[in-house]
Amino acid sequence: MRGEGATTFRLADTGAQQEPTPRQVADDLVALLSLPEKIELTQQTQPALPRLGLPAADLTLRAATDGVESDFPRPLALGSSWDPELVARVGAATADEIRASGGSLVREIPLVNPTYDPRHANNERGFGEDPLLCSKLGAVFALGLRGPEKVHPKTVPVVRHVDHLDRCAMAPGFNLRVFNEYEMPVFRAVFETGGAAGIVLSQLMMEEYPALAAQLVRFVVRGWSDGDAAIWSEKLPGRPLTAGGQALALRLGADGFMGGGDTVEAISQACQRGEVTEPLITAAARRMLMLRLQLLASSAGPARVDRRGHRELVNRAARESIVLLRNDGLLPLLVGPGMRLAVIGPHGDGLAAELSRRVTAQYVSGSDLVTVSGRQGEFELIEWRQGRFTLESDTETIEAIAGPDGTMATPDGEPLEWQRVSHGIGDAVALAREVDVVVLAVGSNPALDNGNRSTLELPPQQHQLIRAVRAANPNVVLVVRSDYPYALRWEDTYLPAILWSAHPGRASDRATADILFGDQAPSGRLPQTWYRADTDLPPTLDYDLIQGNGTYMYQTTEPLYPFGHGLTYTTFTYEEMDLSDRVVDSDASVTVTVRVRNNGFRDCHEVVQLYTRQLNSQVRQPRKVLRDFRKVLVPARSAVTVRFRLRATDLSFWDVTRDRWVVESALHEVFVGSSSAKPATSAVLDVRGETLRPRTLARTSISSHSYDESMGVGLVDISSEVGPVVSAVKDGAWLGLLGYDASGCRSWSVTASNATGEPVPVELRCGAPDGRLLGTVLVPPTKDRRRYAVATGPLMPVDEVADLFVVFPDRGPWINRVAFGAG
Repeated sequence: MRGEGATTFRLADTGAQQEPTPRQVADDLVALLSLPEKIELTQQTQPALPRLGLPAADLTLRAATDGVESDFPRPLALGSSWDPELVARVGAATADEIRASGGSLVREIPLVNPTYDPRHANNERGFGEDPLLCSKLGAVFALGLRGPEKVHPKTVPVVRHVDHLDRCAMAPGFNLRVFNEYEMPVFRAVFETGGAAGIVLSQLMMEEYPALAAQLVRFVVRGWSDGDAAIWSEKLPGRPLTAGGQALALRLGADGFMGGGDTVEAISQACQRGEVTEPLITAAARRMLMLRLQLLASSAGPARVDRRGHRELVNRAARESIVLLRNDGLLPLLVGPGMRLAVIGPHGDGLAAELSRRVTAQYVSGSDLVTVSGRQGEFELIEWRQGRFTLESDTETIEAIAGPDGTMATPDGEPLEWQRVSHGIGDAVALAREVDVVVLAVGSNPALDNGNRSTLELPPQQHQLIRAVRAANPNVVLVVRSDYPYALRWEDTYLPAILWSAHPGRASDRATADILFGDQAPSGRLPQTWYRADTDLPPTLDYDLIQGNGTYMYQTTEPLYPFGHGLTYTTFTYEEMDLSDRVVDSDASVTVTVRVRNNGFRDCHEVVQLYTRQLNSQVRQPRKVLRDFRKVLVPARSAVTVRFRLRATDLSFWDVTRDRWVVESALHEVFVGSSSAKPATSAVLDVRGETLRPRTLARTSISSHSYDESMGVGLVDISSEVGPVVSAVKDGAWLGLLGYDASGCRSWSVTASNATGEPVPVELRCGAPDGRLLGTVLVPPTKDRRRYAVATGPLMPVDEVADLFVVFPDRGPWINRVAFGAG
């Protein structure tokens, strides 16, 4: 290993002095350890091993931004840049500042999961709603954090934000096809490219969903990495930590434990009882040793920070994150002598200062001034979310929540009595009437963006301000800063220009001013769909995107602003797309070529987006899927050629009946454009893959989680030996088995547990959940959830290909398998 004080180890198999890899050193060292020493290596804080030359190690995981001085944009803002090169540079710059801070080098990778519902909490922690976009940006950010040398990394990046996976597993509508097609590609990307050194799975995942955890360990972390990535189990607050739970985590593949204090004694006892074997502990200790050796190699190198370069990078990232949603010609602003500009809104103070560098800009917040009983001074009353306010003075900020009766209290329940001093909307209207253009800055407050949102609508106070200002002056540029989309139906109809950015940090005001004045052309694109109304979204926390028509991939309604949308200060024309072949085998690829022409008089960036749509299939397919994208600078009055490689395997989907990826023989529409809703040019590709014939039902046993569609069911995983189990979370829930050849089926059975104390019916219906009843079985009571019974019954004949539905009239049974017998 390099660096001052680094140790050079002698490899047992060569007898030569050399700088070995961490894997070789770990293999040598673990053979010298006693069992108690190996168990110590599973801990978050590990003691020194002086006889082996290893200092003590603290593997406490820190956020990627801890100790970072530069105010880089949040992941959602980086996602709206659609610029992998930029995101990679931000990751590398973040690593340099982490090293200079002297803090822990074990760092969290930002949330890489796609954010499939914009109402969910922590929306800003992800790069967007599309798995390919998240995969590309998440992978390059992780690689930037880790650095170009794996043996001597800058930092040790770890995936931690898997509470999203817990939520997916617990949410109604859990679907293995969605899980594999939507969630897993992102994890595959960060491990397969070598950016992630490990992953933290929650105690809940390990203990309650072990079969799912086993899949993640076996196929994601171990299968898509070099096999050396470390896996931790993290204790959840309020959940007891047991020796049995730790033994289970180790058997599932965990190498260490976080957040639970010293667990050495519990693991030692588990070893003595035979619940964990020494070879299992040895394998875990070897991977943790490798991590420690990487930390030693990483900490040995010098820390260099290009402060000036990082400031320029912050400004560039802020500019590229801004998305021009609408423009009827008002932007860029035409600045001339005597131009009068007003800046209004809760996010307008800093922006007014930046705009005042070029024009005369006056600012009012548009918020009411109030006095609060028992407090000194006047406060601005600002509504940031429905019923969520702040009261802000020069010296104090009070968070307030409005009750149904209009009264206000702090989150701790302290009543707040206030009196209005001035009417903010009236002040805003008076100023708007006196100026040429109004810049109206609204949006969310990051400090209050905790918890799920109940609606996509703007807070009522902000919407009223917008309408009043527009009535006073039609020349309004709406600047929206928020960490999630809004339903801006009225604003899109009546305002001439709208800009959006996620909260990009301290550089946001200057970046916005650059875009407004035309010093920079906007180049951001939406990383999420902006819906017209709440009714366009599936029920909150419903995980089944296919059944719920979630995201741009399955959405059936017209969006307000589609995924990938973003305007700039020119227009582009796409010439006819060319496919290198019109027919492709399942193991081959085609080249997609398109020329993009800039029709305007200034150089501008275009994000060229490649989508496909499968035109015929045995199962339901997405309406469109992003396959690749390229951000290119197109010179004025010129054209550039963009090429994509499209592999047939990119078009595969997860077959739930066979638990594997399938490239189906089918026609695919391939189209390129400036957003998911604007195919500028398209062609049809004939893919020669597998011909999926109707699935034979007779003499078939189907795992309960291998369904095509569902309603009202959730995953209730009991043990990795039994496999995933599903349960009805509401009366009338069902599982859909679509396109099965039911010829010859005359009986069926259900393997289930039933802790209700009474027999519980399960029905099989044909054609629809309320279709023709084919048979009913009664699941007898079992002593507990870990005992299973087989309930068998006759079936009415269905001698054709049909859609079948397993229906649960009542909640209660937990289903493991459904089997069908021949007559």
